[in-house]
Amino acid sequence: MAAPGRLRWAVCLRGWEPAASELDLLLSWLPAEERTQCERFRQPADKQRALVSRLLARRAAAVALGLPQGDAVVKRTRGGKPYVANELPGKAEGPVPNWNYSVSHEGDYVILAAEPVAVCGCDVAAPRAARRAAGGRAESLEDFFASFERQFTAAEWDMIRGAGVEAEQESAFRKLWSLKEAFVKAMGLGLGYELGDVEFALNGGSTATASVQGSPHREWAFHLHQLGGGHWAAVARAPLAEVVDAWGGFTATFKKTEFGPGEWQEQLAAPEPAFSMLGVADLVPPEQRSAYAAAGGELV
Repeated sequence: MAAPGRLRWAVCLRGWEPAASELDLLLSWLPAEERTQCERFRQPADKQRALVSRLLARRAAAVALGLPQGDAVVKRTRGGKPYVANELPGKAEGPVPNWNYSVSHEGDYVILAAEPVAVCGCDVAAPRAARRAAGGRAESLEDFFASFERQFTAAEWDMIRGAGVEAEQESAFRKLWSLKEAFVKAMGLGLGYELGDVEFALNGGSTATASVQGSPHREWAFHLHQLGGGHWAAVARAPLAEVVDAWGGFTATFKKTEFGPGEWQEQLAAPEPAFSMLGVADLVPPEQRSAYAAAGGELV
């Protein structure tokens, strides 16, 4: 059984074609600023991913922290990392003293990963076919790789190109790319980090280790998950000290910052749960289920 607050959730949006009434109702459950952010997207699929990612975060806060879904105060660091800013009495003594989460969406999936103590980062990488379906360029695999040349080290390129046929090379690429993005998102760095500075080595099929400019990052843990349709997801567990938080709001939510002998290693070595597959209906607040059905949403 996963530790309290350690969540791995995924929503597959393939085939979801919400009516305008359903979308309007879902959007109405977000604060005005977040509604505006979602509505800025011109493509319906982008708007839907942005909406579902925000609903996922609020549902996760309700489950992990016991907050009414509409009461979660979501803020962002200067680098764009989201966090729940509510002051919660007794949080320091509970099982989720540093609860935080990360969201990602690409292709068919919107995912969320959350951790009770370690800092969390996650990313989902979609196959090129899904990117093309969303309006991306049609190009050869070599041309595609060329545009990412500097983001991978020589050893990583050897791993990608030595993976086998094109489909296997692309799969290796997605594994490494999702790991790099999860690494950056855990720290809250946003854009601008030199991804070629961090190098990953895969340990079998589901874990990885990282080094930055040759220095091993042993206080981190990385896990890979294969989702449907060729999507790969990566989850990072990071030390609290690695967070970049210029405004200090995120780090102020941490209630456990000291660790006894072996405590941190226990966090890194804790079992990694599989992603639970949710539907949009699973993100609906219990008191809104009747309204959701009336708006055209499917509760099954």
